[in-house]
Amino acid sequence: MARPRWIDPEPLPAALPALHHDPLLAEVLYRRGLRDPAAAHAFLDARPRPAPDPDLLPNMDRAVERVCRALDGGETIAVFGDYDADGVTSTALLTRALRAAAADAGRVVPRVPTRGEGYGLSRNAIDAFHHAGVTLLIAVDCASTDHEHVAYAQECGLDVLVLDHHQMRDGGPTGAIVVSPQLPSDSDTTSRPYRELSAVGIAYLLVAALAREGCRVDGADGREPETNLLDLVALGTIGDVAPLTGLNRPLVRDGLGRLRERPRPGIAALCRRAGIEPAALTSTAVAFKLTPRLNAAGRMADPALALDLLLTDDHLEAERLAAEIEALNTRRRAESRQIVEDAEALLRAQPGWTDRRILVVSSRAWSGGVLGIAAGQLAERYGRPAIVLSDDGTVSRGSARSIAGFDIAGALSRHGHLLDHHGGHSQAAGLTLPSAHVSGLTSALEAAIDAEGVPLAAEPEIRIDADVPLERLTLATARLLAGLEPLGTGNEPPVFRVRGARVAKYSAMGADRRHLKLHVGAGRGAIPVVAWGAADRSSELLRDPVVDLLVALSIDHWDGQTRLQVEAKDFRPAE
Repeated sequence: MARPRWIDPEPLPAALPALHHDPLLAEVLYRRGLRDPAAAHAFLDARPRPAPDPDLLPNMDRAVERVCRALDGGETIAVFGDYDADGVTSTALLTRALRAAAADAGRVVPRVPTRGEGYGLSRNAIDAFHHAGVTLLIAVDCASTDHEHVAYAQECGLDVLVLDHHQMRDGGPTGAIVVSPQLPSDSDTTSRPYRELSAVGIAYLLVAALAREGCRVDGADGREPETNLLDLVALGTIGDVAPLTGLNRPLVRDGLGRLRERPRPGIAALCRRAGIEPAALTSTAVAFKLTPRLNAAGRMADPALALDLLLTDDHLEAERLAAEIEALNTRRRAESRQIVEDAEALLRAQPGWTDRRILVVSSRAWSGGVLGIAAGQLAERYGRPAIVLSDDGTVSRGSARSIAGFDIAGALSRHGHLLDHHGGHSQAAGLTLPSAHVSGLTSALEAAIDAEGVPLAAEPEIRIDADVPLERLTLATARLLAGLEPLGTGNEPPVFRVRGARVAKYSAMGADRRHLKLHVGAGRGAIPVVAWGAADRSSELLRDPVVDLLVALSIDHWDGQTRLQVEAKDFRPAE
């Protein structure tokens, strides 16, 4: 893989606005487009925020009326979600809220499908709800385009409420109440900011609207505010890789605060398995430590394990579930690594694969649960969309991941005649199609990418936020930068360049010796720096021990200790 291209920091104006008293943070804010002191102050203001106005989502008033009628009438309510982190947290949030608000908590019935059952509603699930006496079905993170199953649910006597954020081709299933920022709307400029929300964010706004109507939506006695559910919003939003800007930023920031202060038994148990302290949770730790474990349940076995973990208030049950999920996550890592290796081998066996605009690989040997991970890694490595499929000889099922500038879900929708099922976002989608149609779909997507002029196979880039001296790599600087949290999609961790740093010594580290640990600087003041997966580059340091470094700073908390962690994103001989 090619070395990344370094993008120099944007030049600063002669008179930098007074964005922050620390010049380094002022530089970072300016280069992130925060050029007004008031906007910078609001961005850094960590005080809790009220929920966005739920009424700006189409059909929210109808949704609230129907749920309140079900609660007041003692109806049985089903909550049906998706099997990923967003769907599971959405289901857990609504289940907790509605059980607290209902006179009989047993009248709220949650369910998430296994991957074997497939994405979204199914006749089996609807039949089970019907036999359980359900009269209101709330489908979350799915069903906004599922006319068939919504119609079947209605035939069975169920009213259907859909809370979704996926792209829609029309106004939604006939007769259902659809709450979605993707609905066509006369007030498009008003609803557009809500399109950043994940499904769990939309579910939270429904709960906030119910609380406004007097429903008791959280706590053992139903007297806690709905803001106590924001921990689930943070988990699901980060897990869905939604932008951590706009409406999502305060929701996730406040949710992280709830995670740190009072983690639920299941989340605390998951943190112990992941080797992190709840009090030190950041958006990065959630993204790389917690949500992959929640997803592992659905990828490798039954997502009900993750749902039960988020719903239980029993500490022993939480430990048992977390241990089971940890074992599944270990399997998930091994399988996804093997599929990526197999996929790359299959790609290299395809003549002219480096010139292709989209990478498509399939195998009968692959587990469907980890195909999205493999597709994401291929798209990132090779700078073009990727589709990874499991082929049973007749039907191919899998995941697609895209690159900036190409809407993969929209492209699949335009070629829906080749597909049995599909859905997703601009950058990620799932699909099922006859295996005989894979070649035709590949050609159609190649033509679409070509017609749109999407630049492909660009060399990887690292955008530099600022140049800093070695002396600024301190715990105090890391604490200063923590004000930028939550960090993630749309608000990436800042990267700094350190010029002319001398590497005093280095060594391979990790169980498989794949990582590189550098000691940068002189004497007792040398700073340890970790370069993940870079052990094979150690010979470069033998030739040129003085390097320009690109680093990111974070704070590591463990066993009562607080330490600076410096991660090398890249290095090269000093200029």
